[in-house]
Amino acid sequence: MEFIPWLMLPDRFDHSGELHWQLVKSPVSGLVMLNPRPDSSEIASHYRSARYDPFLHQGNVTSLRERGYLTAQSLLLRYRARLVLHGWTKPLEQLSILEIGSSTGELLNFFHCHRAVPLAHLAGVEPDAASATHARERFGLKVAASVHELEGRFDRIILWHTLEHIHDLHDTLHAVSRRLKPDGLVVIAIPNPACSGASHYQESWIAWDAPRHLYHFMPGTLTKLFELHGLTHSRALSYWPDALYNALYSEQLCCERGKRRFTFLRLCVALSRGVVEALRGVVHPAEGAGLLYRATLRPRAFSS
Repeated sequence: MEFIPWLMLPDRFDHSGELHWQLVKSPVSGLVMLNPRPDSSEIASHYRSARYDPFLHQGNVTSLRERGYLTAQSLLLRYRARLVLHGWTKPLEQLSILEIGSSTGELLNFFHCHRAVPLAHLAGVEPDAASATHARERFGLKVAASVHELEGRFDRIILWHTLEHIHDLHDTLHAVSRRLKPDGLVVIAIPNPACSGASHYQESWIAWDAPRHLYHFMPGTLTKLFELHGLTHSRALSYWPDALYNALYSEQLCCERGKRRFTFLRLCVALSRGVVEALRGVVHPAEGAGLLYRATLRPRAFSS
């Protein structure tokens, strides 16, 4: 597959400004990826910033911004759970869920505590040892380092802003298709590099997040990957909270890089831009800041 240079990105956690990463894009498939990119043995060091949002659940909260993030994430758990449960008509006690990229386990724990899904029916995959330990010790969840360590099939498999982090897309999607029940549903949330926020903020768009985000999927790109692994979906939906998050933190990142203060006026501008983009995504999902895919197995893939 041929790729062409597309965008040069700094690492948002590198204050020296010396680390830059090249994004390349396939003119055929629309797939965007880092090239070169850290391999699986190097990538862990790029997640170690105390400002990296998933780690805040482990107690690394020191600022009003971080407390605000955790509050917003807690409020959104109910909405995310509703999206995952879409189409489920049986008793919740029968539901089984696998979350790949389960981080510290808040979403899985929500299903157990607030939706009465049995703990034994919940499983996570999380390669970060500290996050996995947190999920096991605080919530009693079953968390593996790899999807290949798990057995059985699941009614719901969640990859919530996870796929863009994974080195081997084909191996992961193949494993997903093998772990999904014939009438099950895969729920995948990803950032949308075709949204207006990416064009406006350019290299300061927070969802580029190089080098932690290895891949970016233009609308339609993921559909082609689904087809290779016996999966199919009807259409992508816009996940509107991503528009607000991306606008707020992209504006803040612009201020940091431009040595400007992130004033109340800047905050209002960012939120206004986020609201407009969220509304645009509701009307035209392919333009949303975040895209939500619901995929099922094709009938011939049941025996895979």
